[in-house]
Amino acid sequence: MKKTISLVMILAILFVLTVDMANAKLVACVGDSITYGSGISNRNYNSYPAQLDRMLQKFDNQWQVQNFGVSGATLLRNADKPYVQQSAYNQVLAAEPDAVIIKLGTNDSKPHNWIHKDDFISDYIFLIDTFAELPSKPKIWICKPVPAFNDNFGISNAVIKDEIIPLVSQIAELKSAEVIDLYTALSDASALFPDGIHPNAEGAKLIAEAIAPVSTPDFNGDGIVDAADMSIIVDHWGENYPLCDIGPAPFGDNIIDVQDLIVLAEYLFTEPGLIAYWKLDETEGIVAKDSAGANDANIVGDPLWQPDGGMVDGALQLDGVDDYVGTDFILNPTEESFSVFAWVKGGAAGQVVLSQAGGANWLSTNPSDGNLITELKGTGRSASPLQSQTIITDDNWHRIGLVRDGSLRTLYVDSVAVAQDTQDGLGGLENGLYIGIGNAMQPGTYWSGLIDDVRIYNRVVTP
Repeated sequence: MKKTISLVMILAILFVLTVDMANAKLVACVGDSITYGSGISNRNYNSYPAQLDRMLQKFDNQWQVQNFGVSGATLLRNADKPYVQQSAYNQVLAAEPDAVIIKLGTNDSKPHNWIHKDDFISDYIFLIDTFAELPSKPKIWICKPVPAFNDNFGISNAVIKDEIIPLVSQIAELKSAEVIDLYTALSDASALFPDGIHPNAEGAKLIAEAIAPVSTPDFNGDGIVDAADMSIIVDHWGENYPLCDIGPAPFGDNIIDVQDLIVLAEYLFTEPGLIAYWKLDETEGIVAKDSAGANDANIVGDPLWQPDGGMVDGALQLDGVDDYVGTDFILNPTEESFSVFAWVKGGAAGQVVLSQAGGANWLSTNPSDGNLITELKGTGRSASPLQSQTIITDDNWHRIGLVRDGSLRTLYVDSVAVAQDTQDGLGGLENGLYIGIGNAMQPGTYWSGLIDDVRIYNRVVTP
C-alpha cells in the first residue's frame, strides 16, 4: 500500500506538537528476588532495575526506575508470601508510577504454592487492575518468568515453562496486556545464573536489555536525531517496526504513528548520550568549551587556535612539545558501554590523541608505524592493546573512534571498523582526560598536528 504521509506532513506535525517534559517519569519494577537482586554483588548498582534505570537515563534523563522487588514473593494471594501483602506493594501504589513491569511467577511454581494454581489468572488480573486504576494510569507490562536452570529452592522449571507461561499468555489476551518474554531472552544464559535461579550482574543486564527500548530516536546510529531519522519513521509509517517504536515512551505501542513523532520531537537535533563535546572552534583563550555539558577543558602550553582550519569549522593546532588539553573526570570505561570520536590531522608514530590521566591511552598511534591503536584493555593475563592496520599520520583528515559495546572493542577510521576484538573488564579510573598527550605525559606522546570535534558518548554509536 502506498504511504499516505510525507516528510512535509511529518514536519508540519512536529511544528505543532507541544511536549510537556517537566515531570519525571517513574517505572516501577514489581517482582521477586530476581527483581530485588538477591545474590548480586552491589545489587543497588547491578540489579536489573538499577541497570534498566541507567539504560533509560541515556534515552531520557527524566526516566527513573525504582526497584520494588521482594525476595520470595508470589503472585498467588493464597501462597506463602503474596506480593500484595508486602509493604513494597503499598509503596508502588503510593508512588503512582507511569509504567509498571510485573515479573512474578517463579516462586509460585513451588509445589506448596502451585496447589493454588486455579487462582493464578484471577490473582494476576486483580494485580493488573489495581495498578491500572491508579490516578497516574500507568502502562503495564507483564513478564514471562526467566528459566529456572536448576530446580533449587523448590522452584520448578517444568511448571514455569509448561503451566505458568501459557497462563501469562492467556492473561495478556484477556487484559490486552503487553508481554515481555524473559524466558526466551534468557534461555541460553545458564552460565549467568550461579545457583540456577538468580542471575549475576551480567544476567541482570540481559534482563534489563530485554525490557529496555532497543533504540533511541537516533535510528541510523549517526549520533544525532535529525531529518534522516524522521525519514525512517516515514518509511515505516503504520507498521509494527520495533526500531522506530519509541512512543509512548519508553516502550512503544507496536505501531509507528504520531506517538513516535511526539517522542522524536523531544530529541530532534540532539545527540542522545553525548556527555562531552569539545568543538575546539574558539578563536582565543585558554578554555575549550564543552557544548554538551559543564566539562569545559583547560588549554595547556601555547597551542594555536585555527578558526578556519578544522574539519568541522575551527580546530586546535598542537606543537608536539608541550601543548595539550586537560579535562576533569568524564567517564570510567569499566562501568558502561561508551563511544569516543575525534577528527585529527598530522601527528606522528607514538603520539596520543586521547588518554586518561594515570590510566590508559584510549586513542593513539603505534610507535612503529603510526597505525591507530587503543591501549585501553582488560586487567587479566590475556589483556592486550587493540591494534589496527590503518595509518592515521599521513597528514590527511581522519575521524578516529573507539566504541565499547559490552566486552567488544572496536576501532574506527573514517566510519570504517578497522579492528575489533573481545576484551572483558577494561581497566579504568575516575580521573580526568588528556587530549593530545599520553597518560603519563611522556615526551614523544604529545600530538603534533590538528585535533577537532572531540565527542564522548555513554552509549554505543555506530559512525
